[in-house]
Amino acid sequence: MWVKALETPGKVSPPEARSLSSSCVRLAPGQRVGEHSTEDREELILVLEGEATLHAGGEATLVRQRHAAYVPPGSRHDVENRAGAPLVYVYVTARAAGKP
Repeated sequence: MWVKALETPGKVSPPEARSLSSSCVRLAPGQRVGEHSTEDREELILVLEGEATLHAGGEATLVRQRHAAYVPPGSRHDVENRAGAPLVYVYVTARAAGKP
C-alpha cells in the first residue's frame, strides 16, 4: 500500500509503479504548461481546484473543478489557466493497452 498527500505540486506516483506516472500541478492565473505529447501514453487530467482549459486537436475545452478529461496517446495538448484563481490538477499517464 502507498499513500501520499496532494498538498504540494510534484510527483505523486508510487516508486514501484511500472507503467503509471502522475504528478500534481499548480498553475497561477494566466499560466500554461506548454504544448506537449505523451507519445504512446494515455493521460487522465483530474481538476482538484479551479478550471483548466485543455487545448487539443485545435479545440479548447473547459474542464471544471471535480471533473476529469482524457487525452489519447500521441495527442499534442496543453493545459492553461484562464481563470482568476489558481488551478490545481493531477495528471496520470499510463502506457496504452497493448504497448510494452
